[in-house]
Amino acid sequence: MLYNYFVFLLYKYTIMILKTSQNQKKVSEYLLSNCGKPFSLIEKINKNLFGSPKYLIKSITPLKFGLDFVKYTDLVYCTIELRKKGLAIYFRFKNEEYVILSRFNQVTYISSDNTFDFQAGGFMLNLKVQDSNNHKRFISRMIKYRNEIIS
Repeated sequence: MLYNYFVFLLYKYTIMILKTSQNQKKVSEYLLSNCGKPFSLIEKINKNLFGSPKYLIKSITPLKFGLDFVKYTDLVYCTIELRKKGLAIYFRFKNEEYVILSRFNQVTYISSDNTFDFQAGGFMLNLKVQDSNNHKRFISRMIKYRNEIIS
């Protein structure tokens, strides 16, 4: 019984989507505990790790906070930030800013032509690639760094 409770807490606090505009102190604590510290400028230059290109969000499942992109007519873009233990996906929807947190071991993706299906923890994002060259470069860097961290 106690084991199930700890597994529930681990699942609850490692897979999440947060509104960043509500309580920034808690959001930064969750980011540090789940995804680690951001890279410094010197580390980014040495490891050649910079942010992702912009991706157009087509859909996110499961729906939380009323994030229904099918019925929403405006374009919503996201960026992916690599951190030391995971990644953070930032986007803005209806004047609210959101972040999806995930560790590297919870990330899977499928990339083809101009679509990028990205699963971060319990959330499935269907993204449209805007710049294919920068997308390929970002994916190769993410895979390289993820393999260094996991192994």
